[in-house]
Amino acid sequence: MNFYIRQIKLWFKQNVEPKVYEFVPNKINVITGDSSTGKSSILRIIDYCLLSERSTIVEDVINQNVKWYGLAFTLNSVDYVIARKNPQNETPEQQMFFSEGKEFPDELQANTNRGELLLKFNELFQTPKATFRIDKKKTEVNLNFRHFLIFSYLTEDIIATMNTYFDSNFFGSKIDFDYFLDDFIKIALGIEDAKQDELKKKYAEEKKKMEAEYKKREDYAKKKQTYEKTLLRLKDKFVSLGLGENSFFNDVDIMLGIVKQGLQKFEQYSDNDKIMKDLDALKEKRKTLTAQIAKYNSLKREYERYQNLSKEQGDSLVPLNFLNKHIEEVLDYEDTKLLVQNLRDSLLKIKETCEQKIELPENFEQHYKDLIAQKQAVDSKIARMDKLSKNTASVRWMHEAVKLRVEFENLKEPKFKGLTDSEYINLQDEVNDLSDKISRFISNKSEIEAGLDDAINKYYGSQIGISASYNSCRPHFNIEERMLMLKSPDSKFYKRNVGSKSNYMFMHLCFFLGLHDFLLQQNNSFVPNFLFIDQPSIPYYADKTKHNENIQNDDEKKLRDAFCLMNRFMDTIVGLKKQNFQIIMIEHADSKYWDNFNYFETRYGFTEDKDFGLIPEILARKS
Repeated sequence: MNFYIRQIKLWFKQNVEPKVYEFVPNKINVITGDSSTGKSSILRIIDYCLLSERSTIVEDVINQNVKWYGLAFTLNSVDYVIARKNPQNETPEQQMFFSEGKEFPDELQANTNRGELLLKFNELFQTPKATFRIDKKKTEVNLNFRHFLIFSYLTEDIIATMNTYFDSNFFGSKIDFDYFLDDFIKIALGIEDAKQDELKKKYAEEKKKMEAEYKKREDYAKKKQTYEKTLLRLKDKFVSLGLGENSFFNDVDIMLGIVKQGLQKFEQYSDNDKIMKDLDALKEKRKTLTAQIAKYNSLKREYERYQNLSKEQGDSLVPLNFLNKHIEEVLDYEDTKLLVQNLRDSLLKIKETCEQKIELPENFEQHYKDLIAQKQAVDSKIARMDKLSKNTASVRWMHEAVKLRVEFENLKEPKFKGLTDSEYINLQDEVNDLSDKISRFISNKSEIEAGLDDAINKYYGSQIGISASYNSCRPHFNIEERMLMLKSPDSKFYKRNVGSKSNYMFMHLCFFLGLHDFLLQQNNSFVPNFLFIDQPSIPYYADKTKHNENIQNDDEKKLRDAFCLMNRFMDTIVGLKKQNFQIIMIEHADSKYWDNFNYFETRYGFTEDKDFGLIPEILARKS
């Protein structure tokens, strides 16, 4: 998911120009300044615009002056703007403005509400549909895009706490996060699919459908086999009754028609004289056809003799031509020459006569073939009539023919009413695919946990800000306990207590940076590639009010290392891996600690002696 914030815009109740705060992608956007200038309200405004069900925006100064809160963001290369009226008595406004595009309209007017936008944002953020239930309370919680924002908020309340890594209190819904945060973590990491229960349900349904289809096919195969055996038996009976030949028919309707015709002829041919008359007529026709075929055969033989004779006559001239050409070399008598010449002239006349071609009629061969076919058909009829004439004299034949007719009438070829072969194959593939997906969820938990630990360790191993006694430790995130723990190489046990707030701040940074690195590796589409970090300097500036107050040298080194760690993360994700990521950081420290880091960009400085703060001074002073 490619998500980044372009700007925050505030419209005021009084006649004051709206205030715009702009941010850039693929950078660490820093807002720094003095305490009590509204820096931490930036996240509260962002979350309020992202459909928070409660408001945590400070009422004094901020809420009492702001009429609308606006957020411009880009999601998967599409620009959007959203605006929400200020909450009244800490009750969030349900009416909102939302539109696709880069700019807000000149006049804001609500065009939707939180409920509609929640559904819209679930779609835009590609949030899977899933419902979680608390059995005892019978409470249902529908998964929505806001459940994954908890992985993008490293708030000031948890950044240096002992063992709290997700600020569920910030979101206010204890039912969602107290009961189901473990599920959200597993879904975000890919250990579980939000639709795993639906997958199992669908798998059971599709498998049941496949088994039913298999039973249909099995029953159909048995019925088809019975049908074919019955058909084969009836065909044999059909032939034995003299109604046709075995190779002639496979169509039940055709054979049934022939049986009916045979039964009709039973009465006609019960008089043997009629049978004999029909047989005599057929035999007479066969005799005529035989005579015609004999004439055709005789003519064909004469034609072949004629062709052979023409060739022989031509060949006879060859030696005579040779003798006439070379006779002077052998005999020189005029009488002999004259004799040879006369003989040659006679043969030439014969050759000319033979060369006058005689051709058979063009349709001679086709007529011949037609006669042969007619005779074969008559022969077949005579054979059947001979058999029929014997059978029709038998009452038993009639009974068998009637039984055959009834069996043909009752014989119905089974019709398959299931899926086509391709549909059945697709169903099998879908069942196998669902089974594989469910199996992967079961088998990949340890791999994912190890991958997450490796990603966290990449940043933990590159920092030097944590106490030296923990440098050799390896971090492990315990999903069930929702906390990062350290384990030294020579110990079997994990350390839960690592002492100072500074150490916990580094552990929180390493966890969140490693988590997002891992999610980007997994191509996670649920968690935005965005991180809000609120004051990493808390361990060192807890008692400071001015952003430029000095801290101890050792704390300075640690703070620089914290910012260096964040810069290294951006260099890995944006520079090396060419992926998108945006960080917005609220900081109390001076910009000198990060000015040399290329991914840091100080966007705004809230100071009492300059820009005053989030709210323009003219309004803030009146509040």
